[in-house]
Amino acid sequence: MKRNFVMGTMVMATAMLAGTAVYAMPLAKTPTGTHSMFKSKMVNFKITNGTSEPLTVKAGKNTLTLEPGKTTDFTLASGDEVVAKTRSKHYEQGQVLAHVNEDLEGHNITIE
Repeated sequence: MKRNFVMGTMVMATAMLAGTAVYAMPLAKTPTGTHSMFKSKMVNFKITNGTSEPLTVKAGKNTLTLEPGKTTDFTLASGDEVVAKTRSKHYEQGQVLAHVNEDLEGHNITIE
């Protein structure tokens, strides 16, 4: 009698766990949909140096010099920053000039 009870319990537990194990995802495989969540969108915008002196900025990983009165095209990943690398009359060294996000797409920022 005890043997039948133990065997029945084991068969019932196996049957309950087998259904979820069939549909479970392997641990080593990640779904392809999660990769797109971590890709950052590239944003195209322009910055115009409206000051009377050149301004050196760090845009993402690149360092650029913005000439006075000139407009420069930028293509940066969403989440990057444009930071002033030289001190000027209006900006301190290390001051963030722009946070890049999708809202800047196609816009022109004038730094004065």
